[in-house]
Amino acid sequence: MCAAHHVVDWAKGGPTDLDNLALVCDHHHAMVNDSEYGWTTVMMGKDSPHRGRVGWIAPAAVDPSRTPRVNEKHHAGQRVATSIAARCHQWGPQAA
Repeated sequence: MCAAHHVVDWAKGGPTDLDNLALVCDHHHAMVNDSEYGWTTVMMGKDSPHRGRVGWIAPAAVDPSRTPRVNEKHHAGQRVATSIAARCHQWGPQAA
């Protein structure tokens, strides 16, 4: 029940290779479009804790900051690890 989504749209010159593809459900794939209410996607870069994953950018009406967000629903282990790392960072180097 997934579609292969081109992060950089194929019609706009995006390559069909693994660095530009993500599996998304049909419902969410249909939400990605160039309209005022469409979502956009970006590949999260090396500065992100989610490097290589797809960042979903909501339309301005939903999120005026247009901050890319990663869907962690199917990555529970990574979500726990990210949460633990954030807590350790708050406590400082003595916690590590």
